[in-house]
Amino acid sequence: MSRYETAPYKVLIKEDNFELRQYDAYYTAAVEDTSLNGSNGFSIVFDYISGNNEEQKKISMTTPVFNEMGKDKVSTEFVMPSAFSGDTLPEPGNKKIRIKKNDTRLAASVTFSGTISESKIRDYEKKLLEWIAKKGMDPVGNFYLARYNPPFIPPFLRRNEVLIDIIQDNRS
Repeated sequence: MSRYETAPYKVLIKEDNFELRQYDAYYTAAVEDTSLNGSNGFSIVFDYISGNNEEQKKISMTTPVFNEMGKDKVSTEFVMPSAFSGDTLPEPGNKKIRIKKNDTRLAASVTFSGTISESKIRDYEKKLLEWIAKKGMDPVGNFYLARYNPPFIPPFLRRNEVLIDIIQDNRS
């Protein structure tokens, strides 16, 4: 079990390393980055939670660290502790950071361990899309990478996920 607060969700379906989740709303501190390589985006947001904000307030580390993987850009996002709302989070000292509200949503995920590589991520995206199709669900938006462990954890013990939002069916 993690000693860190985690983005709030409920598992609706679980099969092997695949899940359909209902996420509650939460906030992130997000910065755009150019790639998953390096730690530039991570360092910028870590600086924010370490006190580089208008209140010079330290904010607890949470899990996971999300990376939204768009076609031309990547974001690095830290989930903010549930004690904060959009109104109570301190203004970032770095103007590259934006506070983002993530609304309640459905998401499909696949969990894997080890190190991260572009080819591994693409392989898990493909597996996740196949599982989603078998379930008759429709994905929407970009894929996300979720990382739950600090870099000093041995790769075989790391928890990583690839996620994508699912269109919610409002029919009764």
